[in-house]
Amino acid sequence: MSGPLQAVTRCDGFLCCVGCMSLVPGLVKRVVNQVAFFPPKPPGYHVTEEKQVFLVEGDYGLTPLPDLTAEGIAVDTVRMLTAKGSVIMGFHFRRARSSRTLLFSHGNSTDIGIMFHHLRDLCYRLQVDVFAYEYSGYGESSGVPSEDNLYSDIDAAYQYLTIDRGVPGDQVVCYGQSVGSVPSIDLASRCHVGGLILHSALKSGLGVIHDVQANYWFDVFQNVAKMGRVQAPVFVIHGTHDAEVPFEHGLALYEACPPELAFDPWWVKEAGHNDIETNNRGLYFKNLDRFLSALDKADSHLGRRSDSELEVSSSPRSWQPLMSSKGGLYEPVR
Repeated sequence: MSGPLQAVTRCDGFLCCVGCMSLVPGLVKRVVNQVAFFPPKPPGYHVTEEKQVFLVEGDYGLTPLPDLTAEGIAVDTVRMLTAKGSVIMGFHFRRARSSRTLLFSHGNSTDIGIMFHHLRDLCYRLQVDVFAYEYSGYGESSGVPSEDNLYSDIDAAYQYLTIDRGVPGDQVVCYGQSVGSVPSIDLASRCHVGGLILHSALKSGLGVIHDVQANYWFDVFQNVAKMGRVQAPVFVIHGTHDAEVPFEHGLALYEACPPELAFDPWWVKEAGHNDIETNNRGLYFKNLDRFLSALDKADSHLGRRSDSELEVSSSPRSWQPLMSSKGGLYEPVR
């Protein structure tokens, strides 16, 4: 006996239960969508009818987006239309003469407004552009959060960078934190990117809630199964005391990398799931800078896909500039 049936017959009661659920079309995904996504309420930012953008801080207080021009940073607020019909938001932190852009995918219980100041620090301290997009159903984005929407959301963000902004694919470095590793790995397994950073990443959806050693056909968030198709250098960061996504997930992802693309990982001693960048901030930026510097020195023979091989779920151009000033807002074309 071989194939999926063999895998199910050898699994324990929990996995057999999930396997049976998968026989009902869409049931597993509906359950996952209910337990995997926690959009902050209220969101960490607000866009008014006049297209003014505010951060929500303190007790529901609204604060205008900070002016970062003194730091050499311009911030654009972006609206994009995804292939699945969601209108999603993004913050684009831009520096003059930057040669890299981090495409940032956040965790499941935050949003780009809450992450704003951290994103600013990434831009300023690493001297790179940062584009953080919002998930469907999070913040001011329309739609509902789901695994499928994660993929169309990051596709829209990637198209914005490479088509609308003209950023070469090999200058885009995907940064996925926690559940943000799911769209990041998926994009890097299909598209031309310059690097992949996995921060407290999960190997699979079932692996978070159960000790799963094999890849099951009914699993969700199948990160580890996609790692072999990634054709860019990979930097894995994981806390050894992570109680939410155990350290073994980071190790499994690192071991699944093609050896020639696996950068030395950073295993953060005694760190948990959400405290690596806060309790080890100096080392955090030092190690990120070390990886980005290594990308600059990488040999040209590293395998990367050409632009003609992109597999993004594309649609006709779905945005146009309304303003070009600092803090400009982009709007989807209906």
